[in-house]
Amino acid sequence: MPVWNERALFIDAEKTLVIADLHIGIEFEYRRQGINIALQTDKLLERCIKLIKETGAEILVLLGDVKHMIVAKEEEDKEMLKIERKSVRKFLKILNEYAEIWIVRGNHDGRLRSKYAKIFGARGIFIGDIALAHGHSWADEEIMDRKYMITAHIHPFVKISTEIGYSYMQPCWVKGKMKKDAFLKRYSSGNHKMKFIIMPPFNPLCGGIAVNEAKIKEGMVKIFDMDNAHVYLLNGVNLGRIKNLR
Repeated sequence: MPVWNERALFIDAEKTLVIADLHIGIEFEYRRQGINIALQTDKLLERCIKLIKETGAEILVLLGDVKHMIVAKEEEDKEMLKIERKSVRKFLKILNEYAEIWIVRGNHDGRLRSKYAKIFGARGIFIGDIALAHGHSWADEEIMDRKYMITAHIHPFVKISTEIGYSYMQPCWVKGKMKKDAFLKRYSSGNHKMKFIIMPPFNPLCGGIAVNEAKIKEGMVKIFDMDNAHVYLLNGVNLGRIKNLR
């Protein structure tokens, strides 16, 4: 399902492309810290269009955090928010010419509205035997009887260390199984044998969490067996279980 060498996933039977964590407007976050980066929305758009054409996707699912800014209190922030909204509007309007756009809300998408997309709540949706939710909050029990659960939110990276002590971070995919007891305690009528996949952030400006270093205890991850989950680089190389990468 992952599109190797890309931060995207393709559901072939449904002709559906899935990407997550675009964080349009994150450049303003860097600007607050004194780092000036030009808006990258057009580059994100080009990558999306390229993937839609290459996969033949008819539906594009944006799995949460389409935009970045949540609130704007200062005048400068309000101006940035206006620019962000304009960027998001342009992004969705143009993409809608290439595929039907579905958005599953993430924790940054509370006030997101668009006439160019179908917008679903944070509790998720399902397509065939695949459930999809951003992952920052609990998914609806009605979608937890599927074969796979696709989430995002944590921006998974893996920390790789060399023999000479040098280390670096790489975005990655995480695939694993549920913690049976924790799963059934939350979803008594769900399928505890369903597997999960955590997507890397589509926007390369997004930072991330080193899954082989941090203890992640929020949202859907609480019922994921992260220790025994496998880490895959973007090129498809399986680095093994997280517990063996610490």
